[in-house]
Amino acid sequence: MFGFVIGTACLVALVAVVARGRHHRHHHFGHGHYRGWGPRGALNAVLSRLDTAPGQEKLILSAVDDLVDRARASGRDLRSTRKDVAEALRAEQLDEARLDQVFGRHDAVISDLRAASLDAVRKIHGALDERQRKILGDLVESGPHYGYWARGHAC
Repeated sequence: MFGFVIGTACLVALVAVVARGRHHRHHHFGHGHYRGWGPRGALNAVLSRLDTAPGQEKLILSAVDDLVDRARASGRDLRSTRKDVAEALRAEQLDEARLDQVFGRHDAVISDLRAASLDAVRKIHGALDERQRKILGDLVESGPHYGYWARGHAC
């Protein structure tokens, strides 16, 4: 039971971090990218590294924004989790039916996010050429390395 509470908290935190990244102001520099901190700054660094064309950027940013919107909606769906778990714990007898409903909502949210993630990755993959897909694959495999991507290294 403790594991699903931690998992839910992590999912809600991820949605909050990603949502916060799209509302910060950034300064413009070449190829339609914006310099900045946070998730949007990291995404723009990757787009710069991939040397994407404006049409590719538009499609990629749209796919990422759609995923973020679905993740944000999922976070709203999960907000009642703490209340439901607290009420199940307060009951004289453990309310397993209520916890089953919570787990069912979590399963539905995870399934929706899985489908949204697959859709976003499919769109991004389709927008990139062979060279860009190789670079992106190398970046994903190696990890961010604290700003290493932003300096234009493939890792």
